[in-house]
Amino acid sequence: MTSFAASNLQTLTRAERVAIAEQWSEAPLLDAETLSGTFWQLSDLNGRQLAPFLVLAPEGLIGNVFHGSLDHWYVANGNLCILDSQGVPTIVFTAARVVNSAVVALAGHAILAGVEAVYILTLVDHPPHPVSPTPSHMERRARFIKQPPAEARRANLVVVRANGSSLHPRWFDGLDDKTRTWDLCVSWYGSEIPDASVSPEYLTHAPNQRKFKPIFDLFYDDSPLWNYDRIWLPDDDLLCSGSDLNRMFHLSRKYGLDLAQPSLRQEAGCHINHPITAQRQGGDVRFEPFVEIMCPLFSRRALRICIASIKDAVSGYGLDHLWPSFLGRPATRMGIIDAVGIVHTRPIGASYDVRSAIAEQAGLWQSYGFQYRPIPGVN
Repeated sequence: MTSFAASNLQTLTRAERVAIAEQWSEAPLLDAETLSGTFWQLSDLNGRQLAPFLVLAPEGLIGNVFHGSLDHWYVANGNLCILDSQGVPTIVFTAARVVNSAVVALAGHAILAGVEAVYILTLVDHPPHPVSPTPSHMERRARFIKQPPAEARRANLVVVRANGSSLHPRWFDGLDDKTRTWDLCVSWYGSEIPDASVSPEYLTHAPNQRKFKPIFDLFYDDSPLWNYDRIWLPDDDLLCSGSDLNRMFHLSRKYGLDLAQPSLRQEAGCHINHPITAQRQGGDVRFEPFVEIMCPLFSRRALRICIASIKDAVSGYGLDHLWPSFLGRPATRMGIIDAVGIVHTRPIGASYDVRSAIAEQAGLWQSYGFQYRPIPGVN
């Protein structure tokens, strides 16, 4: 099977790139498993760009591009095919450019929005962060102070940035090692060297940094953290019990959720940023198009698609709109888990400059070509 690897292009000279641009051949046989979760730029042969960042999302959804002519993807007879909203094929990609045994571009003839042309998908990476990008040559990889043996891993993982005032010790309430279904990874942000007792499983030290950059550094290519089915990335000011977390992971798996979060209790001392996340009685899971950056729960395949978006994030503003977009806004694989209510103990904006965060969001959305749409219940 021909692989997909945008990083292969980094080894080519400009002259080699120009030469390759002129080399098209019949597309090799492809399969849906290999294509799922890959990132592309869509343009036509004349250089007109239609989408700077398109995701071939799981289950045939098309992420970050929402157009009636580009509604669904699948593989037929080894070719990538795009269907419109009526289920009619609009593009069949029959030609390819191959570099170092990797497909880096696909082409097919179609009529989109009344324009007949040859349309080209070019393999891309997540764009650099608009405010504070890491140089492309710089490796980012966390070092674990402590980690469990591979045979002792549980099915689920909680990753939290913590210091001495973190509430994460309360998350063990009501559980013991036999009944807990999740492992814990603590990324310590205090300046002092953390004691090994702050986490029973994984521990790393990344002092004086905000939430997302050190979390990205934990998920390098062969990180042991990729060996979990479900991964929760909460803030450290959330109050909940161990049984709450067991149930959250269980319902996420039971309902096949790629992106979810626990609901927020409607009680004194719980700071609710968006009404959509407030707990509602009477159900387990409520399918919704929004999950807050404060406590996202990912399936492994969803986190692989979204992880690079947090690489250089400062505030994280805007990520909770990008993630559903990357996943193709899955109507029945995203939601709020009402059966689990937690308490958010700290108000929004307590530890960063909101004006700078909003500017970061605007730059981030522009770099992805993301088109914002209002969501009822999201402020």
